Amino acid sequence: MKKILICIQFLLLTTVAYATGLDSDVIFINGTRWALLDKPVCRDSLLYHHLKAVLPAERQISTANWDGFTSYWSIEEDVFYLDSIRCEHYDTNSRKIIGERIPNDTLLRVFKNFVEGERIVASWLTDDIRVATGKKIYYQHMGFERYYEHEQIFTIREGKVIGKKDYHNYVVDGFAFDKVKSNTDIRKLFPLKTEKYPELANVKRIIFYIRQARVDMHGNLVECEVKVLKPGDNQQLAEEMTRLLKAYHPWKVSFINGEFRAFGIEHYSFPYPLDQ
Repeated sequence: MKKILICIQFLLLTTVAYATGLDSDVIFINGTRWALLDKPVCRDSLLYHHLKAVLPAERQISTANWDGFTSYWSIEEDVFYLDSIRCEHYDTNSRKIIGERIPNDTLLRVFKNFVEGERIVASWLTDDIRVATGKKIYYQHMGFERYYEHEQIFTIREGKVIGKKDYHNYVVDGFAFDKVKSNTDIRKLFPLKTEKYPELANVKRIIFYIRQARVDMHGNLVECEVKVLKPGDNQQLAEEMTRLLKAYHPWKVSFINGEFRAFGIEHYSFPYPLDQ
């Protein structure tokens, strides 16, 4: 029962935390520092609970770091190691943020079931981890929903690297809805024949929802699904907007981890004003 309660608490905490952008952990690969876009310590809820019990109570906690600690990792000879854990606190005397590492003997005690040769191997982890460096090219204010120029995805099985994919990400500029400056602009870009729909006579605006958008490398919108959210589902109107969206060129395109994505419209709702 106690373990179940811990798991529920962990899930609730991470659900709240993921509503904002989260600070990454740090990993060193062949001596180079990367951002680790994950929190592998938190993957094992019981281990996470034991770790929190030894962390300083006065550590700094924020919406970007609900746990109040940053873990430092390394990959050496295809083994995924936890090297250290660092916390920060505000020092009232110096009026500065002071960083401190959790003592190594404390970590070895907490992670005693995962120690191999005086080092901590993340053998509790069997999953993919994503690491990144370079310029940030895409960001959403949620969890680790951001992407960088250079990323690697490691496949980990019981703390051992069994696969790796390397990606160079980039963005090709084109149209995105955040470039629309006025109501008139969106009507010019996507001129619906609203006179065909008498049910829109007293409607001031339509709310469209785009999902499953797919683009090619040239900025062509090759596939998408459009629904009318307001004033109500209207399949004919949705199909007309779909044709207009596909006819527009070029759309802003992001190439992320091996695939082209419709920048900002994979799941997107937007108003289409009818009043002048």
